[in-house]
Formats: sequence, structure tokens, C-alpha cells
Amino acid sequence: MQKRRRRVDFTNNWMFGRVMTDESICRDVIRAVLGIEAVRVEYLNAEQVLDPSPEGHGVRMDVYAREGGSGERVYDLEMQAQREPLLGKRFRYYQAVLDVRELPAGDDYDRLPESFVVFLCSQDPFGYDLPVYHLERRCDEVPELRLGDASHWLALNARAWEDAPGGDLLDLLRYAQTGKALGSLSRKIEAAVGRANEDREWVDKVWSVSTIVENAARRERINGRIACEEAREEGRQEGREEGSARFAALASRLIEAGRVDDLAQAASDPARRDELFRELGV
Repeated sequence: MQKRRRRVDFTNNWMFGRVMTDESICRDVIRAVLGIEAVRVEYLNAEQVLDPSPEGHGVRMDVYAREGGSGERVYDLEMQAQREPLLGKRFRYYQAVLDVRELPAGDDYDRLPESFVVFLCSQDPFGYDLPVYHLERRCDEVPELRLGDASHWLALNARAWEDAPGGDLLDLLRYAQTGKALGSLSRKIEAAVGRANEDREWVDKVWSVSTIVENAARRERINGRIACEEAREEGRQEGREEGSARFAALASRLIEAGRVDDLAQAASDPARRDELFRELGV
């Protein structure tokens, strides 16, 4: 019996990044989500997504692109397949990374380009059942006062695809949620996903990276349950909860930096875990 080949879907971060390196698809998604006709897209992290590696360090953006031609816009498009309780801080962090990268030392603030940080979420990030959340900075005392900082945050909720205004945006959200390629944009994306899955070396790399992260998380869950049992027996539950929160903070920092090997070591090696606590000041 022939072994079923493993498939990487569009909602996988690595696949999302790879598909979006197709400039035509990226322009279509930008048009569907933002209503912007991008002239030409320059990719600033293509090598990162085309060669997934658990040894990768630094910030790993799913799609980090700048509009070429006469446009002065920069885009960070992220796939959020799992629920993120601190999505607001993720927006804040990625915005900070964009701004630092786009404003060289010595340049004035007016050189900052207009920027868009977009999270495509498979689950409702805020619980209001909206297909799109536009998150802008404004004044609490004067709601109509906007800062005009030319930065824009959007969270897309694939679960509410049926309430999307229609067209390519609905097609995109429906595809992300159901996997059904029923419109022109989703069929175009599905074709790119199929081509990427034919690159078996790349698929194996993606599965390897995913397995490392998942195994580390699984080990930590097991260790956490054991630790809680020991804490109950020894009457030190509060201390265990503090230790678990500390490890969770460490894990978040390591995953953000792409240091999944260090995360795997931290989950199984107390000495290495202590070294990382000291290194990252957790």
C-alpha cells in the first residue's frame, strides 16, 4: 500500500510565506485585503521562507515586502493559525521591527513609509464575530482625533468569512477557513500550494521544523503536568506556577527569535534552561 504523502496547507506559516512570494498572488491579496493596487512588490525575506530552518535567528516575518515603483509602502503579512492571547503586543512588536528596519540611522521621521501589518487569523482574535478588524491609534478623549502616523493594523477573522463584504476577500477568508478553492483568488493560491507540495525536499524541511516545535511544546506540557503533581504533593503549587509562567515567557522569546533548537534543549535540559533564562533576562 502506497504511503500517503504529507501535505503542507496554506495556513501553515511557511507555506503562507512561500505562496506569497508569487508576486501576482501577493498583489492580489493586498488588493483583496487593503484595496491597494501595488505596482511592484519587492520581497525582503524571500530566502527566509524558501529555506525553512530551525537554526534561523532573529525575527521571522511570514511576508515582509515593500512596494516598488513610485509607491512608498511596506507590508508585513502574517498567518496566525493558532489563537494568540497577546495579539495586540504582537502587532506592536512587528510594527517596531518594521519601523527600525525602514528608518536608517540619521534619517528623519518623515522618511518612514506607510506601513501595514496584517494578521490572517483562523480563529476570531477578539470575539466580536467581525471578518475584519481595523485597529488604528486614536485619542480616547477625542475619538475623531487620529494620529496620522501612516501605520495600519488589520486582523482578519477567517471564521467570519460568510460576513465578509464579498469578492476576493470573502474568497480568501473562506479558503483559509475551509480549504475550499471556489473563487479565482483561492484557485490561484491552491495551485501555488500544490506546486509547493511537489517540492518534497522543502516539504520535508517544513515538517521537520514543525515537528521540532511541536515536540518541544508537547514535552513542556508533560513536564508541566508532572511539575504540578509534584507541587501539589510538596505544597509548592505557587512556586510551580511561577516557574511555568517563566518558562512560557522564555519559550515565547525563543520562538519569536526562531531558536527552536534552544527551545527543545530548554524543555529537556534544566542546566541549558537556566543558561537561557540568564541570557534573555527572563
